[in-house]
Amino acid sequence: MHQINDFSLKRRADLDFDFLLNEKNLEIIRSNVKYRKGVGNIDRLHQLWKQIENYSNRKILNENEYRNLWDEFYDEALLIPNFCHPDVPVGDMSFAETRKTFGIKRCDSKNLLTAEKLAGSWRSVVYPRVASGERSYAFIGPLAYLEEALLSYASSVVLKNGFKLVTVPDIVPQYVTAACGLQKRSGKDMQYHIVDSTGELCLSGTAEMGIGDLIKDQTFRAEDLPTKLCAISRCYRPEISRSASEAHLYRVHEFNKMEMFIVCKPDESDRMLEEIVELQCSIFSELGLFCRLLNMPSEELGAPAAQKFDIEAWMPGRKLFGEISSASNCTDYQARRLNIKYTDENNRSHFVHTCNGTAMATNRIIISILETFQNV
Repeated sequence: MHQINDFSLKRRADLDFDFLLNEKNLEIIRSNVKYRKGVGNIDRLHQLWKQIENYSNRKILNENEYRNLWDEFYDEALLIPNFCHPDVPVGDMSFAETRKTFGIKRCDSKNLLTAEKLAGSWRSVVYPRVASGERSYAFIGPLAYLEEALLSYASSVVLKNGFKLVTVPDIVPQYVTAACGLQKRSGKDMQYHIVDSTGELCLSGTAEMGIGDLIKDQTFRAEDLPTKLCAISRCYRPEISRSASEAHLYRVHEFNKMEMFIVCKPDESDRMLEEIVELQCSIFSELGLFCRLLNMPSEELGAPAAQKFDIEAWMPGRKLFGEISSASNCTDYQARRLNIKYTDENNRSHFVHTCNGTAMATNRIIISILETFQNV
């Protein structure tokens, strides 16, 4: 049993250090990190723990040095990703497993237009780059009505399936975004920071973060699980792409999205993920889109996900399948970092599992609809 007596004042995640610091588990943790693009260094974590143990035995301690050592130890521990579900394919995107396709491939003419060219001729979308920067857009008239209708449709389906609608802030603490699993990629920051907040406040990249902030430090009763929540929010992402197919409306810095979020007991999370995916397939099938469901490989999983399914829709104007939704089982990754628990019938506390999924990301669904149903 590893006694973790933190000497720092920072908010700390209750990670499973008995598992992480057990040398018998080193090889399986190394392998899992390797499968997931090599983010995280379990050997470095063990080295830091030994330094902390040695430091603790000293008669004279430098408080700042000791606190910094604890900070480094926790920062390293937080980089260790969740364990992959046994059904996750190992490898890069080429190993993605197509579980099924659904819908009808309605048109595949050579003369099809992209959604942006179609909407541009209607004067229903503008790109205010001077005022708002690159990858900015605004819907006017028909597309604005279509966006509202799509969100209303998704809401009606999700609410009929036992989800409770909540509203969440677009500004969230950075420790919450990190607890939800957002990490820098290749040194690039993946979130917008609020000026004059000393970097502690960020614009939310998804309502999943706002919901996580809403339920952090909560303890649920076993009989109240699973708890199903959903929210519509503006999502902010400083993503960059040089691909022509991802220009204009496909990869933007802000968009509207409805997100589903489930809090459940550990033995329920696999089933809850399946429920989210079935709901997503139902929503997109009713829209008449041709889609494929992918079981995503290990290198495509974010740090919190034990398993992730993506749905891609055929976008005939672009002549490609584009991602329109994802769904993840995060097991106890987020719960440990946000301190979300439940009590069983014996009044013992356990960490919950969390699952999340996209019900409607309007910009890409609009692309799919316009390109699919255009008149040839």
